[in-house]
Amino acid sequence: MSSLIPSLNWLRVFEAAARHQSFARAAQELNMSAAAVSQQVLALETSLGRPLFERAPNRVTLTTEGSDFLPTVQVSLATIESKASLLFARQRVERITLLASQLMAMSWLPRVIADFERDNPLIRVDVVMEGVSRGDAPDLAIRFGDEPRLVRHPGWLMGMSHVVLGRAEDVARLDSLDDLLSSFRLFDLAPHVMGWAALLHHNFGPMPDRHLRIEIVDTTPLALVMVSQGMGLAIGHYPVCAPLAKALGLQVCPLVPRTPGPGNYYLEQPVGRPQRAAVLQLERALQAAAQVSMRAL
Repeated sequence: MSSLIPSLNWLRVFEAAARHQSFARAAQELNMSAAAVSQQVLALETSLGRPLFERAPNRVTLTTEGSDFLPTVQVSLATIESKASLLFARQRVERITLLASQLMAMSWLPRVIADFERDNPLIRVDVVMEGVSRGDAPDLAIRFGDEPRLVRHPGWLMGMSHVVLGRAEDVARLDSLDDLLSSFRLFDLAPHVMGWAALLHHNFGPMPDRHLRIEIVDTTPLALVMVSQGMGLAIGHYPVCAPLAKALGLQVCPLVPRTPGPGNYYLEQPVGRPQRAAVLQLERALQAAAQVSMRAL
């Protein structure tokens, strides 16, 4: 199939020459010789059967046909560049898979990842929640453990403090421990070492004659959503759950003191995999953000 324009490069050369009104300046932009620019423009003119430029000793100007043709060429070249960037530029972006707990992924991480990607536009972080089946091991994982030795882990991220969270109107009417125990359901997570019984015992001593209205839920995010609907109170682990609690409009209940508790988050890279510079950048960014969050407490 014959074509009036067998070479896309002819159009690039024509557009540059028309924009500069100079074969020499177009040649500088395109890293070509002025003679090569002239030859390619002439080849385009010959193929089209019309002159596109009027030539003078030190400059060129577009003919009427050239002026009519130029906007179409510019729009077409821009469209090709834009589409190519959209389809293929992502291949140059380095991706990191980060494993985290549901609470971490839904509360503390999103803002940190957004800031990291803004500062590192060629890196994208894919967050995967624990329990989701994936074939490959993550590039980096945020783990949690109760062992005290984890504060000395080289990838230590943050510790935690336990607070009681409720709606503002519910927190406002808590004047005594009796109000808390008699008026609200207390949402708890079975695996947590510091549940309601341990938290109240730590701050108020043994309560053998107290009946706690404890209800077990599966996850902290679920507990906080239920609290936001006025269904009870829950224990929040700060600073990890602070962003989610704020988004749900929850407040810390001052009746129960903020209680440092067992448990630390730490970073772990897979064994036997070469360290990537992008993963180390993310690791440093997470640790820096964690320090800011811890100081805010």
